[in-house]
Amino acid sequence: MKFYNQLISAAGLFPKRKEVLVLYIFFTLATGLLVQFATSVSGLSLSLTALAAGLGIELLRLKGQARQSRLEKLWPQVFDSFQNAAQSGLSLQEQLSYLGSSGPEGLRKDFVLLDKQLESGKDLGECLEVFRKRIGSRHADKLSLLIEIATELGNSHIANSWKTASTNLRIEQAMFGEVLAKQGWVLGSAKVALAAPWLVAFLLIRLEQNRLAFETELGALVLLTGLILSVLAYVAVNRLGQLTLPGRIFNAAN
Repeated sequence: MKFYNQLISAAGLFPKRKEVLVLYIFFTLATGLLVQFATSVSGLSLSLTALAAGLGIELLRLKGQARQSRLEKLWPQVFDSFQNAAQSGLSLQEQLSYLGSSGPEGLRKDFVLLDKQLESGKDLGECLEVFRKRIGSRHADKLSLLIEIATELGNSHIANSWKTASTNLRIEQAMFGEVLAKQGWVLGSAKVALAAPWLVAFLLIRLEQNRLAFETELGALVLLTGLILSVLAYVAVNRLGQLTLPGRIFNAAN
């Protein structure tokens, strides 16, 4: 479940993770049943069921990447705001209230929720854990860590840390931004290409003689072999195209 929770957290769907899981299972099983009903070829139904499961994961991954890419541009402003608050002597509640009303629009509701939870008397650690799970970003992890340090040491001792975090974040964005954009196009094209053989198989099966051939044990073996090769190709594409980026500070999606 850790892998699923990390995906769902990055996509901003952690509060609805159970509903998304039910929808994912329904989508996967419905695909297999529809293919079985349309073709009566068990090997193809099983293969496309497995591919539908992979497609669901890939859609969650893409949604998470798109969301994190949008949020990425907002974090320097957040760290700058905390730096200014530290230098001005504002309390954590005052800063969260400000960010909830005037901070980056994509993060306002998360800061509003964090502010309300703290105002209700909940433990800071528990509130920050919910905050990290809702956002699913290493920058939210870093922010949480600095907030906890500031709570222990006081704002006057942490202002330079906020400034350093903001500076490092901007350097990181400049360094990785263009590379990540190109990587996304290359990986996306490679993954779309994996669907081509299955579209051809689905078209071929519309002919009666081909359908009968795929219903045999040999036909099923060919389809399952194709499924295994597709899975291996998908794993290889992800492995070969993987960049070594800074990871999450906290295991926030457990």
